[in-house]
Amino acid sequence: MSWLKNNFARMKNRLWVVALLVVVTTMSVVSRSSAQAMQEGITVELAPTSSAVPVPNADNSDALIITVTGTGKLYLGIDPVTPDTLAEKLKARQSHQTQTLYIKADARAPYASVVKVLDAAHTSDVAGVTLLTTQPNTTHVGTVAFPEGIEMELARRTPPVTK
Repeated sequence: MSWLKNNFARMKNRLWVVALLVVVTTMSVVSRSSAQAMQEGITVELAPTSSAVPVPNADNSDALIITVTGTGKLYLGIDPVTPDTLAEKLKARQSHQTQTLYIKADARAPYASVVKVLDAAHTSDVAGVTLLTTQPNTTHVGTVAFPEGIEMELARRTPPVTK
C-alpha cells in the first residue's frame, strides 16, 4: 500500500504532462491546417521599406505574381517568361479585370527589368500593381506574417495630341 501511495503522485504528474502535450500538439495542428496556404514561388531578397502595408491577397492561389531575380530573369508564378511574351501571358492569366499584379523584385534587380514588367502590366490592362517589400520589424514565432507591399497606380494612356 505504501508503494501505491508513493507512486500515485508520480503517475498523476505524468498523466498531467501527457494531457498537456496532447492539448499543445492538437492546437498546433489545428492552427497549421486553418492557416492560409502560401503560393509556390521563386525566392528573392526583397527591398526593405518602412511604409508598406499588408497584402494578404498576394498569397492567394490565383494571385498574379511576377518575380524579377537579381539577374533580371522574369517568372510568372514559377514559370520563366520573356519580356516580349509577358503582356500576352498576363492577359491570358487574368481571371477578372479587377485583379492586382504583385511584383516581387529582388533588391539587386536591374531597374530596366522592373520597368519592362510595369510596361507589360500597363499593356495588359491589369487593375493595379503592388511592389512586394520586406519590413524591418520582427515577427513572433507562431504568428502568420502576411506579405507586405507598396500599392502603385499606373499612368493612364492619354490620347495623342492632334494639331
